[in-house]
Amino acid sequence: MFTGITQNIGQLENMMLINDKNMRLRISTETNYFSDSALGASIMVDGVCLTMIASEQNYADFDIMMPTFETTIVQDYRVGQRVNLEKAILASERFDGHFVLGHVDTTAQVIHRQQVDETVMLTFQVGHNQVMRQIVAKGSITISGVSLTVVKTVNDTFQIGLIPYTLTHTNLDSLEVTDRVNIETDILAKYLNQED
Repeated sequence: MFTGITQNIGQLENMMLINDKNMRLRISTETNYFSDSALGASIMVDGVCLTMIASEQNYADFDIMMPTFETTIVQDYRVGQRVNLEKAILASERFDGHFVLGHVDTTAQVIHRQQVDETVMLTFQVGHNQVMRQIVAKGSITISGVSLTVVKTVNDTFQIGLIPYTLTHTNLDSLEVTDRVNIETDILAKYLNQED
């Protein structure tokens, strides 16, 4: 379980194909971010819950299975790319953000970017009607691991706003038109929109 509050920004150091259905990522950080995480720990990488299979203090390795490769932006990754990182929440921690599972529903594409004073407004297009049914104005959504509030929805699009703090502490500051992101809808919306 995660909250969608990014704790660190990592950098993709290496991508290695294990076979035609699996790959391995190595992610590094400027700090010793992984030093207190045991092998097998769950780390959310750009919204995807991954299992840490090897680590040193400032890097960790993660395996990617084909379903994850096919349904997330992992297939767009390039060496040197920045990724949002969050460790699973401890029961003793304060809960900010919202309930995030790290199970990406689909990807969405940036179709409009607008600067409004200090806020960056981003509009995304979603290709899945079922997923759009789970996105509502003033509801929660996770974009590449970041907990955000939906400003509005129109047909197959939704809009969010990024305040300066979010722009400084996540990789969403670099998003431009045509870029893709991972999205996970609110778990409450999934239950409410469950089909018979």
